[in-house]
Amino acid sequence: MTDAPSPAPAPLSRDGLLAGGALTALLVVGTLTGDGGLVLDPRAVVVGVGGALAVEAAFLRYPERLLGLWARPAVALAGVGAVAGLGVLALWAARWLLGALIWGLGTYLGLLACVLLGVGNPLAVLPGLGGRSED
Repeated sequence: MTDAPSPAPAPLSRDGLLAGGALTALLVVGTLTGDGGLVLDPRAVVVGVGGALAVEAAFLRYPERLLGLWARPAVALAGVGAVAGLGVLALWAARWLLGALIWGLGTYLGLLACVLLGVGNPLAVLPGLGGRSED
């Protein structure tokens, strides 16, 4: 019995468009609500950048599991829905969370830019995350 083939990894262009579109929407919402200072909240910076780096580290550590999962359109749609849902929640409960989402998406787009420019993922140099040998 053989395992079913896993879906091919999602193209980076799709990921960039999803993240860029979500970031644009969040920036518009932040601007329209007149809360431009929310991105300066230290909690937003720490949670947003830290969260993005943690998610990216998980993808580097477990690519065989997570990349196949992320390639599924329903999972990507659920990710966009989660960002949208957290953005709406932020408007009523924790405004700094909107800033965290902005910082997180900006961090991800920065990492993606490094990969697309041929520099590679900066997190891959950390022990246990990149350049793992397949024995």
